[in-house]
This record gives sequence, C-alpha cells and structure tokens, in this order.
Amino acid sequence: MRAVSHVYKRLGVGPHPDRVASAISSEQAISEILGASTPPIEIMAMEPPADREEFRDPSGVAGLAAWWLEQMAFSPDPLTERMAWFWHDHFATSVRKVRSSYLMWLQHRTIRRLALAPFSDLLMAIAKDPAMLLYLDGAHNNVESVNENFAREVMELHTLGTGHYTQTDVTEAAKALTGWLFHLPFNRQISAAAGDTPEWEPFFFGRRHVSGRKTVLGTTAEHDLDSFLELLVGHPATQTRIASKLFVELVGTTPTEGDIDRVTRRWSTTDPTIGLVEAIVDQPAFLDPASFDSRVKTPIERLVGLVQAYGTAIPAEASYALHNQSYLPFNPPSPAGFPREEALLGPHQLVHAFDFLNVIDPPPNPPVDDVLVRLGLHSVGEDTRATLDASAPNHRLALAFNSPEYALT
Repeated sequence: MRAVSHVYKRLGVGPHPDRVASAISSEQAISEILGASTPPIEIMAMEPPADREEFRDPSGVAGLAAWWLEQMAFSPDPLTERMAWFWHDHFATSVRKVRSSYLMWLQHRTIRRLALAPFSDLLMAIAKDPAMLLYLDGAHNNVESVNENFAREVMELHTLGTGHYTQTDVTEAAKALTGWLFHLPFNRQISAAAGDTPEWEPFFFGRRHVSGRKTVLGTTAEHDLDSFLELLVGHPATQTRIASKLFVELVGTTPTEGDIDRVTRRWSTTDPTIGLVEAIVDQPAFLDPASFDSRVKTPIERLVGLVQAYGTAIPAEASYALHNQSYLPFNPPSPAGFPREEALLGPHQLVHAFDFLNVIDPPPNPPVDDVLVRLGLHSVGEDTRATLDASAPNHRLALAFNSPEYALT
C-alpha cells in the first residue's frame, strides 16, 4: 500500500485514497497513470478582455487557481496535473507583474497543452508567450534599449544552469532576443505593427531587432530568438539539468551520475517529455523505499492531499491558505519559482498549515486508522501513533495533518 501511495504522490499531486485502495500493485498504478487514455481536459473558459481596464485586472486568476487545484485533486489524468505544476514552477511567471488574468490563462493553456510534449516545443512557446514577454521584459527588449532579463533567466533558470554561460553570452543573447511583441488590441501602434497576427498572439517586429552577427555560447551567426533557443536546446547541460530536475520531482532523491546517464540515453530535449517520465520511472530508485517520503511536501501537496481525503471541491478558503504560505498558483515569489524543502519548514509555514483544515468538513471523531489511510500515512513512527491514540477524537485529523510524517512525501 505504501508503494502504491508513493506512485500517486509522485505521478500525481496526491495519493487519492480511493485510487490507492483500488490499485492491485504499484506496477499497475504506474501502468494506469502513464497509459491514461482520457481525453485532454479542457481548461476552464475565460473570455478575452473587452477593454484596457479589464485587461489589467488580475483578479480572475483566483477562479483559475481554484479550478486548477480541483483538477489536481480529482482529475482522471493526474500526470498532466503533476507536469503542469512542474512546468509552472520551472517557467515561473507572476500575475503581480503581468497584471492580467487573461494572459496568465493563455500561458496556463499553453503549459497544459505541451506538458508532455518535447521540451524544445514548450521552451519555444514560453519564450514568445505574452505573459512571459511582460514578466521578464521581453516586450521591452529592442534595438534602442536592450534588456538582458529574459536572456539571463532563460539560461540560468530554464535551461543551462549557472556555470555554463558568461556575461558576454547574456549580452549577445539579449540582442538576439530583441523584436518580439504580442498583439495587444488596445494599443494602436502595436496593432498596426502586428498586421495580420491574431489578437493576443506574439509576433516579430523587425524594426525593433538588433541585426547582425552575434557570438553566443561560442557560436557566431546572425542569431535571433529561434536560433538562440536551438543552441540552448541542443546544449548537453540543458538535457542534464531538465532530466535531473524532473528526477528529483518524481523520485524525490538526488540522482546519481549513473541515473542521469541511463535516463539521457533514452531521452533528449527534442523528444516528447513523456519519454523522460517513463525513463525516470523505470529507474530502480523510483520504487526504492529510500525514495518514499524523501522530500518535504509543498503547500499545494498538503492541501490537495487533504481535499482528496475529506473534501469534494476546492472552496474559496483554499486561496487564502495558500496565499499565507506564498504558494498561490500564478503568483510565485520570484522567477526562480516557489520555495522548496527546508524553506517550507519555518515557523510561519508550520503555524499557517492549520489554515488548510478550514477548507474541509471532515466527519466527526474519525478513527485513527481511517485518518492515517485517507491521508496516505501508511507508515508512521511510534511517537506519532501514540500521540494519535491518546488524543481526543476531534483532534486526530489536525494532529495527523501536522505530524512530521505528513510533512514529507
């Protein structure tokens, strides 16, 4: 049972107790998740803004976040939700700066559509994505004022990682990235430049581009956005970094050189990402008991696991609880994404973890064993068990939810 629960924690966003109970083995659970044949889930509808004021209204992300959290909890395709969250964190974009619910919705639609597609396709789409063009200043990067923000972050955070590029590479890459905008219908100048480009779609405006030869990562050519991203996609450091990061996400432990060697022999950045998932799941480390409960749960995982155990929907209080933990979807604290591991175990986080209990209406006085099974706690220490057995029946869920064991996944 613990191994099955581990599979659902890693390849989904939580161990839904009914799904865990119905699985015959961990191998069957893996097969069902990876072979899910359910039609793609249509993202909730959002109408394009009618005017500039509506365009600059960020309040609509609350409804989008609630919808997504419900998909994380109850979707028949848990892997898509896990991968959508992984990429949302990897290509972190905050509505605080973008200030547009609709652009965040467009980006989320893109991430969901390409969550298991080749990394090269997703990177290309995100680099031109309107929300990203605003968030990392790509829309302000032009021949008269070169902005290095996206050039630096796409190499440091999205692809190569530190140590694989120089400041000169950043400067030259920023020039290659100049000239991209998106068709904002409320701006006459941009609409005129966009020509036949549909509203809200990105387009290249040559007059804003720094032309000429540029040397990036040791390659000299008349680089533009496409050719620069191709350099990043083809760089061995990108393949290793994406494989290593997803390995940690799905397995929970740091991969060895042998793990990454075996995985990257089967997957490259131009192959569908589902192939990378399968290669990682096939590694012995995935079902090694040492990987069980080996990393700290994110507030998203804590909330989703609780709702899967005792809820039927995501109430409005969920957004408040996640906001208090700086973990509200579409609102990461920095381009590096959401905090992880030890950063989630501070006093503030532990105190506000109790906020999550307000989002459900559990049955009164549940038996200890029922609480543990429904929360996916199939192995707890003697101290935790003794505390739960000695506690008042109406305190059991709160104590189990805030136990050291539930803090891990």
